[in-house]
Amino acid sequence: MKNRFLNSSALVSILLFYSCNNEADVPKLECTQPSLIVNKTVEKVHEVSGTTAKQYVYNDIIEAYVVSSDQEGNFFKTISFQTLAKDRLPATGFGVPVDASNTYIDYRVGNKVYLKLKNQFTDLYYGGLRIGSLYVSNAGDPTIGRISQNEYKNVLNASCVMIDEDQLVQSVTVEEALNDDKLNTLIELHDVEFTEAAIGRHYFEENNNVGGSTNWNLRDKTGNQIIFRTSSYASFADHPVPEGSGKVRGILTKFGTDYQMMVRSDKDVKMEGKRNIPFFAEDFQAVKNNVNFTLPGWSNIVEKATKLWKSMVYAGNGYAEFNTTSTTAAENIAWLVTPKINLANYKNAVLSFRSAQHDLKVDSPLNLLEVYVSTNFDGASVTKAKWTKLTAKFPTLSTPTRQFISSGGIDLSSYSGNIHIAFKYIGSGKDKTLNGAFMVDDVKIFGEK
Repeated sequence: MKNRFLNSSALVSILLFYSCNNEADVPKLECTQPSLIVNKTVEKVHEVSGTTAKQYVYNDIIEAYVVSSDQEGNFFKTISFQTLAKDRLPATGFGVPVDASNTYIDYRVGNKVYLKLKNQFTDLYYGGLRIGSLYVSNAGDPTIGRISQNEYKNVLNASCVMIDEDQLVQSVTVEEALNDDKLNTLIELHDVEFTEAAIGRHYFEENNNVGGSTNWNLRDKTGNQIIFRTSSYASFADHPVPEGSGKVRGILTKFGTDYQMMVRSDKDVKMEGKRNIPFFAEDFQAVKNNVNFTLPGWSNIVEKATKLWKSMVYAGNGYAEFNTTSTTAAENIAWLVTPKINLANYKNAVLSFRSAQHDLKVDSPLNLLEVYVSTNFDGASVTKAKWTKLTAKFPTLSTPTRQFISSGGIDLSSYSGNIHIAFKYIGSGKDKTLNGAFMVDDVKIFGEK
């Protein structure tokens, strides 16, 4: 009897020791392949979905692969899935809200999952497909809610198929990422860096709390930007933002008109390259709101009529703006010119800036923004200087209001010595169909020493 007791105690101790030492390990999957037959594509489901939640009544099944993970806390009660891109058919992504945490245990990145559509609801949320249960808001509006804890495993059936996420990720530029077609898919941005405002800060900071998360910006070499969003619950929330340049892998999401990168962990951020620092930069954060534009060295000059460029601050962001709405002149022409910029010590100089519009009524050559360079501007007379028009991307009527877009990289390598960059606005205050405003921000010039 004594020996049996000792043996049993030893066995319990061994089991307890083994359990404690494996407590942090992710449980191994014991997989039983579900006997389900796919009879519908995700693309078809996307086609029949709209902005209003709609019940799916057919006994259809789709398949897709898990690309998000809530293991590190940056994703909360939602799982992102995407199809596997084939030939000329790109990947299609969608999100599934579930009323459960730690879903990464059963649905791991790269796991193929079968989804039963019958009696679920679908919609397009800011352009992205969602599949879930019906939720009625306080205002009585039907929308997509979380699949209940008791039901979600009956809807989401994990298969025994696992593939490497490198088979799912798509390498894209920031400009290419700003596209609804890539929502909820796994993308990787190359040659990006965090903007100056994030350097020396943490991924999440309470003084930059936007709905429980912090938004910083990632920027590429031509000035394109995208929001990098980190939840306060992320395990890496208190880690410092890296200073270098490199690549970022994550899920593309969207809120309103804002595209956002959501990483699964800080291992998705690899900034091992040298930071690309502009030798001329103006972000207009020092300007005052709704006054005639003035910054040291800058020139604000009227060529026709009397209206000057103004400085504005909207949602905490400063920028320069010209708005014809309050004018009655038949023609307005106004110039906003940078300080003198010396290119002598740099080669392969590249200019970039961001611009936006609001309240445009029509795209017209009688109401537009242009950018120029001069080597002989005297700081006072724009008409006496020789100006060369530069090719850049500008917002149009189809660009969402107040959404800044990048000019693209503008080659200045043929210039040396002192130059000035000018933003020229042409518009009419008399013809109300030509009303509207253009905004300019984040003027930068990069170069090699």
